[in-house]
Amino acid sequence: MGAGADLQEGTMGIASFPQELADRAATILGHGLEVSVTMRQAGVSVRAGSSTDAAARCDQAEALDDAGPCIDAMDDGGSRLVPSVEESVGWERWARQCAEEGFVSSVAVPAIVTADVAVALNLYSRAPDPWTPELLTAADAYAQLVASAVGLRLELAVLEDSTAGFYRDMSDAVATERAVGAIMQTNQCSADVARRIIDSASRHRNVSPREVAESLLRALVVEDAPDPADDDPGRS
Repeated sequence: MGAGADLQEGTMGIASFPQELADRAATILGHGLEVSVTMRQAGVSVRAGSSTDAAARCDQAEALDDAGPCIDAMDDGGSRLVPSVEESVGWERWARQCAEEGFVSSVAVPAIVTADVAVALNLYSRAPDPWTPELLTAADAYAQLVASAVGLRLELAVLEDSTAGFYRDMSDAVATERAVGAIMQTNQCSADVARRIIDSASRHRNVSPREVAESLLRALVVEDAPDPADDDPGRS
């Protein structure tokens, strides 16, 4: 069985543990909070795991628009407290999605993984402004835990590649298409949108699409990622 088959079957996948971390955060932090974990890697933001579908849809709206409190938080390393979603400014798509889901307040807590990778713990509340100092301190500690887990996964991916050549032996086209599939699954978007995300990150970072794709795959190889061809009737 080749490296491509291993990746397709999720041998190197990390899709499950961000989901587990989001579920645990919701339980540990309490207050009826709903939680999502978003990762920003190589200039691309992807939702990595969520405790509820509603929280997932809010983070997906952010990732697709590349605008929202968690995007800003990961970009500059500072938390974004939103006491009132209705009164927030500059994140229209995210705010609309929050309103549709019934969330009235939120906070995005970032943590640095590496110089090129960041995560954000996004907490959504259906009650107005529940953010006590104790809750925010606990959220920051949990965000650091998420970052540590992602960092360990990246180190393991490098080790696996050095011994088995999962990425080293992968063609540019295969790497890019697998990254497209991963973005489709995490952000619930079409193949065309996923390709535009990769191309945009490539242009803004002045690196090849292959480099962007490989960075994403190392951090977030998704089990059973959809085949982008399935989303494009014109492709055989």
